[in-house]
Amino acid sequence: MNDVLELETIKKKIAEYAQFSLGAFMVMKTEPSFERLKIKTELARTAEAIEILRVNENPPFGGVYDVREAVDVAMKDALCNCRELMQCAALMRGCQNMRRYLHESNASVLDELGESLMIDLKLSEKIESCISNSYELYDHASVKLKSIRRSIAAVTGDIAAQTAKFIQANASKLTDTITTTRNDRVCVLVKNSEKNSIRGFIHGESASGATAYIEPEVLLQLNNRLQALKSSEEEEMKRILFELSQEVKKHGDALIANCETLALLDCIFAKAHYAHEIQGCVATLNDERHIYMKKARHPLINPKKVVANTYEMKDHTILLITGSNTGGKSVTLKTIGLFVLMSYCGFPVSADEITIPKFDDIFIDIGDEQSIEQSLSTFSAHISKLAMITHKVSEHSLVILDELGSGTDPKEGEALAIAVLDDLRKKRCMVLATTHYSKLKSVSGKWPEVLCSSVEFDMEKMRPTYRYIEGMSGQSNALSIAAHFGLDPHIIEEARKIKEENETEDEKLIVRLNDLMNENLQMKEKLELQSESLKEKEKNLLEKEKRFEEEREKMMESAQLEAQEIVEEAKERSDEILSEMRSKADAKVHELLEIRSQLNDLVEEEEKGPSDEVFHVGDSVMIKRYNYYGEVLEVKPKYLLVFANGMKMKLDPSDCTHTQKKKEKSVKKKAAVSSRTHTRASMECNVIGERVIDAISIVDKFLDTALANSLSSVRIIHGVGSGALRSAIWDYLKKNKYVESWRIGGEGEGGTGATVVTLKGGRHGK
Repeated sequence: MNDVLELETIKKKIAEYAQFSLGAFMVMKTEPSFERLKIKTELARTAEAIEILRVNENPPFGGVYDVREAVDVAMKDALCNCRELMQCAALMRGCQNMRRYLHESNASVLDELGESLMIDLKLSEKIESCISNSYELYDHASVKLKSIRRSIAAVTGDIAAQTAKFIQANASKLTDTITTTRNDRVCVLVKNSEKNSIRGFIHGESASGATAYIEPEVLLQLNNRLQALKSSEEEEMKRILFELSQEVKKHGDALIANCETLALLDCIFAKAHYAHEIQGCVATLNDERHIYMKKARHPLINPKKVVANTYEMKDHTILLITGSNTGGKSVTLKTIGLFVLMSYCGFPVSADEITIPKFDDIFIDIGDEQSIEQSLSTFSAHISKLAMITHKVSEHSLVILDELGSGTDPKEGEALAIAVLDDLRKKRCMVLATTHYSKLKSVSGKWPEVLCSSVEFDMEKMRPTYRYIEGMSGQSNALSIAAHFGLDPHIIEEARKIKEENETEDEKLIVRLNDLMNENLQMKEKLELQSESLKEKEKNLLEKEKRFEEEREKMMESAQLEAQEIVEEAKERSDEILSEMRSKADAKVHELLEIRSQLNDLVEEEEKGPSDEVFHVGDSVMIKRYNYYGEVLEVKPKYLLVFANGMKMKLDPSDCTHTQKKKEKSVKKKAAVSSRTHTRASMECNVIGERVIDAISIVDKFLDTALANSLSSVRIIHGVGSGALRSAIWDYLKKNKYVESWRIGGEGEGGTGATVVTLKGGRHGK
């Protein structure tokens, strides 16, 4: 069953995502379960793993190994090697990391598996304190081992020293100055002709016979000592490994259980990785006889070429699929059947949504199953399978039949197909079947349990589209396909006549009905496309409207902030002017109050912002921005044409407010005040930030104006800075014949940042 639907191939793909060998093995041994609780548990685990991977990093399976063989060795009181012991230590660490990962991921279903892990880090600590990451025992693994290894190092040094002396003394008798090891003993390479002149033990000769390997007498005792120490080292190492192996034995059951739990988690997360790869989901089990697969895609077909179809069986128990050969009928059967099996394994499927019933068994008859061993033909194998299915099937079974009744005489096969389908219908099991038989289509149309569907075939391009069409029977299109592949036209025409003569009225009605349904389907698809297009346009318009509103709000915010800044600046400027005027000795109180009142009026106008005033031609208005008075010449929807200050201006209505012509007095008074203010302002000159040459020119013109107005004292504001500008101005003043004297500004006069100049022949400016 699994091989027919290629479930084993799916398992191999999922197993590739496993992080260690036992996890991959567990994926491969997974079989569909027909127990509701187990199916729901596995699906829930997979669903949670998918969600965890969506927001978290990969689970910590690094360094986790299958230690079952190592534990088995320890349980038999045998020695585990260093690698096996370190893998046991790593497994215990891995359990701790996995439990922490699941807890931090807020897992609920999988957290139960994490909590079931039995963790004892004392085992890991003891093993790791004795064995290095390169799987060697540390010297400090025991006091005795450390002492033995020190002695070995000392003896090895003595051997090296004695060997060097021997080689130096007998260099002429040796074939080379290097040493070699024979039978774990250090030897020198002696010329064969000189071997009898060297006292020692001969361990053999070279292949050519030119060299003898001799252990000199001087090295015999040292080599014996080294061998004894190495033997002691070996015994001590075995003792340590046995002690550690006994620790593993104590934790044997926990290690095996942990190993299997981690393998199960590895299997679950492999499914989750596969789900992300295929952009799939997990199934939902329902208590009704309802199959629904939204945008299902066969997982073994190239994702760029696979066609997504939606399959649904709700009010029917039999799905009968018709259509052309190579039209995708078998793919439809395999997709639905495979998705059911994958879901019963807890595997994700490549669909947007899936809900299926819980079946007690699945029976499949797909493809050519000739049996040489049983001497069965294709038809015999087919009938043998049908016999088994009809005997074992129950009301809660799923039956998948490809080309029901094929492989024999068409009339008999057609009759057999009708009878088998009728028997399964009466047993109320769910059936997915494909057929070419017209009479089966006709008869099944009278059974309310049957849903007829087809897989589309493109007659123009002569190839299947693999698009599933629910509720409409398909045609075999054998004659059209035969014509496309070059069969003689007169043969095709004759076959068509014979077909039409043999067609019953029911069959002709079905053909016409299918044609009408096909037209309706095309119209429906066209309307759906138009509807989608309109929805997309509506969506775009709504997005544009939303963006417009957002931009408008931003502009309003910006305008309000700008207006607020203008108001603040106006207030600051008014305070500065009043402060300056208070410093003038001849300023009158009523003048100060009037200026302050006018400034407050200006501030209030700025703060009012846009108004709802209605304007007409001839209205007298004040332009708030410039404090000009004018007359409305023309009223437009978006602007006013106003004549003011001798010119025509296009203004936003919010920039204007109604006023009376009698305000001319105020204008004159304001002009007079402005003139007065201007005259007073001419008593000082500010050249801060100017270049020296420009500053001198400005000061020169300023002094000319001051003399013309008979001023005797003026102030030049140049700032402190580096002092260069002040020095240049003073040099100029020295040369100016109209300057009587100058001095640094005093308190309230700008200090060192200003120069007060006294002019000849002027009147006092204050």
